[in-house]
Amino acid sequence: MDKNRSLFDAGTQENGTGFSRRDMLKGVGSAMVAATLLGFPFLTQAETATATNSPVIFTQFFIVSQAITEHQDLSPGMSAQIFNAFYHGNPQFSVQVAKLYALLQPNMRAKQFQDLAKQNGLGDLLTSIITGWYTGTVKNGTDTILIAYKDALMYRPVSDGLIVPTYCGNGPLWFTAAPPAAPMPEYMKEERLKATPDSVNASKA
Repeated sequence: MDKNRSLFDAGTQENGTGFSRRDMLKGVGSAMVAATLLGFPFLTQAETATATNSPVIFTQFFIVSQAITEHQDLSPGMSAQIFNAFYHGNPQFSVQVAKLYALLQPNMRAKQFQDLAKQNGLGDLLTSIITGWYTGTVKNGTDTILIAYKDALMYRPVSDGLIVPTYCGNGPLWFTAAPPAAPMPEYMKEERLKATPDSVNASKA
């Protein structure tokens, strides 16, 4: 038996259940990715499905992203969004990500990884991935897809002293949250509860 054969090799034999070992491993990977993404309710059904239907490539993309950004705490949810945008905008994306992943070596620094990717004709893709994480946008043909705003990596260096640039007074998307409760004296609350439509109309007369 060839010990170097990949567990995901298309030629793996069926195990008596009607499914190949490749199918079983893909199913386990899909379940693990789906479980991980459950914690990100902002994901669309399409974004979740793209990641769970390609669990190996998605995992490789996530590891490549960690290596090139040198951030180990990247969000799997944002990763699924960026992955979905690239996946549907580039027919060769899966093959290219697999090649990038194959170039990675333990403890490789981002600059080394980038240089190696350029030597193998994958420099542009790696630059696009970096751009996606740092700007929160992905170029798709003539369109630019907004993935994230306040969570873009370019705002991390100043996050301890400055809020993300925005017209909202209390930070990005502040207006989407419920407004803070307005303080009201207890006696006014009681009077308001006791008031009836008739009494209100009488007071206006």
